[in-house]
Amino acid sequence: MSPQKVTVAKFISILQRNTKRYFDTALEEDPIGSGQHFFLLRIYENEGITMYDLARQGNFDKGTVTKAVQKMAELGYIRMETDTRDRRIRHLYVTEEAMPFIRKIYRLRNDWQEKLFAGFSPEEAERCYRQLERMAENSCEALK
Repeated sequence: MSPQKVTVAKFISILQRNTKRYFDTALEEDPIGSGQHFFLLRIYENEGITMYDLARQGNFDKGTVTKAVQKMAELGYIRMETDTRDRRIRHLYVTEEAMPFIRKIYRLRNDWQEKLFAGFSPEEAERCYRQLERMAENSCEALK
């Protein structure tokens, strides 16, 4: 068997690890780390979202979502309301206490994206973004 050419997965892995390091470092003084900020922003952007829909949006399993939601609820960053028609469903909302942290995450996310796209023209950045989005969709489809 001949050696395999480097695959795109190598570069995606490097990006993922470095992104985690960037957010871990930037958030090390905060009660929520890089693992939970995705969930907090999705709840903020989709007030009333259910844990099921939160899991689907991020392609996470129910256990991961439950653990993240419980931690944020314990910190007072989110509140849960039971659905009036189906008591098994809980709707999620951010609290005022979460807002400074949410603003910080947006700043960090924008800063990181600027670093990643340094030297790209706006057209190149948009094309890259769309291609990565399509690759992510293809990966989800392949695993169905």
